[in-house]
Amino acid sequence: MNRKPLSKKNLLNILKKFKNKNKKTEFIKTIDSNNRILSENIISRINVPPFNNSAVDGYAIKNKDIDRGKFNIINKIVAGDKKNIKLKKFESVRIFTGARMPINSKTVIMQENTKSKNGYIYNLKKIKAGSNCRLAGEDVKKGKLIFKKRTLINPGSQSLLASIGLNKIKVYKKLSIGYFTSGNELKNPTTKLIGSQINNSNRFALNSLISNLGFKSTDLGVLKDDYDKVKNKILKKINKFDVIITTGGASVGTEDHLINVLRYNGKVIFWKIAIKPGRPLGFGLINQVPIICLPGNPVSVFLLFKMIIQPFLLKLAGSDWIQPKSIPAKINFFMQKKTNRLEWLRVNIEKNMNRELVVKKYPKQGSGIISSISFSDGIIEIPENISTLKPGDIFNFYPLFY
Repeated sequence: MNRKPLSKKNLLNILKKFKNKNKKTEFIKTIDSNNRILSENIISRINVPPFNNSAVDGYAIKNKDIDRGKFNIINKIVAGDKKNIKLKKFESVRIFTGARMPINSKTVIMQENTKSKNGYIYNLKKIKAGSNCRLAGEDVKKGKLIFKKRTLINPGSQSLLASIGLNKIKVYKKLSIGYFTSGNELKNPTTKLIGSQINNSNRFALNSLISNLGFKSTDLGVLKDDYDKVKNKILKKINKFDVIITTGGASVGTEDHLINVLRYNGKVIFWKIAIKPGRPLGFGLINQVPIICLPGNPVSVFLLFKMIIQPFLLKLAGSDWIQPKSIPAKINFFMQKKTNRLEWLRVNIEKNMNRELVVKKYPKQGSGIISSISFSDGIIEIPENISTLKPGDIFNFYPLFY
């Protein structure tokens, strides 16, 4: 077990070494594939689009006739027509968006740039050959590798899969993840709290965070502050899930029993990280099942999950490591921080103009300030070696909900 708090770099190096524990696959409908992970390469069997078609409503003409100002209208083609029309010199057809082009035409004059009279159309604006025509295979060519195995499917991917004619795809089966929340003080949401009770917000956050990744999420209840009860509950569930996640109970308090349960019944791989918020993060194995011990503070739970745990779970489920995306942002504030630890500061976008993103610090940065997750736009990551922040400094900005 690492005794010194791990840096983010070393933490990620450990987690990236874990291999996909999810070898089972299944065929599913493409319409149900959002957030699923491909278990095979996808190669297109068709061209997209499958034929030359018009990108606008207008008039199709021969490329050789682009300098002509007057055309005889000989026919009309709408989307879905099977007509195979061949144009003669100075002829045109009325055509609509998505309709198949005439055999010898690759140019469409936009309707807005014409006037019609007595069966003829007059071109009012100079046009280039090939304008407003979408060529067969322009988007995807037959035989092209579209997605590699281990790709995480999103709505854009679903659309592309449908466009190449796939109603079903082969994916890895969903990870099954069980989660506990910890603490005698936790209550299901109520306005009638007694004594030192608090509402169990982590239960709801974890359910959404896990489910939104496309995994099977199971609430395993609350772990009370008792070593034997914690041990018995975890050991009872350990072989029923691919991963167990806990919140709370992994710090240094006398009632924080999770690390000892890991230590005496399995293996602690690391405990404590050099990241604020999130220092008391623990990770280990029991019967080769990963157990992730998140802190109890709601902000730590959310940020650690989005920045660290999410890519780890996706990798276990079959995908490549997907690092959260960031963009550079300037700050507009002064701040001092400790060195030897990385910090995630919640921020709001102050302005975004002239290709420059400027952010301001959210006024309350405590790890228990749940509202800061709802009302901030994202976080900036301050490296370990930085101690002084000043206006104009540039850091990586991570949107929270995109």
